[in-house]
Order: sequence, then C-alpha cells, then structure tokens
Amino acid sequence: MYSRWFHDIKGDLRSEMKGLRWLLIRRDDLVKATSAWMFAELDGTLIGVDHRGKEFISGVHNRAIHLLLVDSDNGITGITKVATSGELEDHIW
Repeated sequence: MYSRWFHDIKGDLRSEMKGLRWLLIRRDDLVKATSAWMFAELDGTLIGVDHRGKEFISGVHNRAIHLLLVDSDNGITGITKVATSGELEDHIW
C-alpha cells in the first residue's frame, strides 16, 4: 500500500499524488492541504489526518477525510474511521 505524508511532497502536488492509495496529513498542515483534498477526491486517493494534540472541529472537510486520528473521538461523525490510539499508519487499509 503506497502512502505519503503531505509535508514530504516538495514538487508538483498533483504529479506527486498520482498512484497514491493514502495521503497522510498532519494537523498543522490542514490549512495548506485544501488543493490536496480536491485532487485526492478526483484521483481516488484516501485521506488520513493525524489531529492529535488539539480538539478536532467537524466541518465540511469531514467528507474528504477517510481516517482521523484524535485524542478523543467525542462523537465525531462523517468520517469512515476515527481512531484514538497508535499511529496513523497503523490504521490505514
């Protein structure tokens, strides 16, 4: 399974995302990752977000996230899988 962290992509985002099964995003990179979500949806790439360390605020972006790692799920809905332990890579499918 081919995955890549958003913060490791230095070249053309769209080219670098070709063929990815998972794009993994850190909480602090969410603000910069809007275009990555759009490309992921078009290309069939799944999005995983490590959002530990700060409360997750649900919003329209929930529909683009397939896997969310948080400290406490507090009833988060609209995301395929919400995890509260381990590392993001431990939960990808």
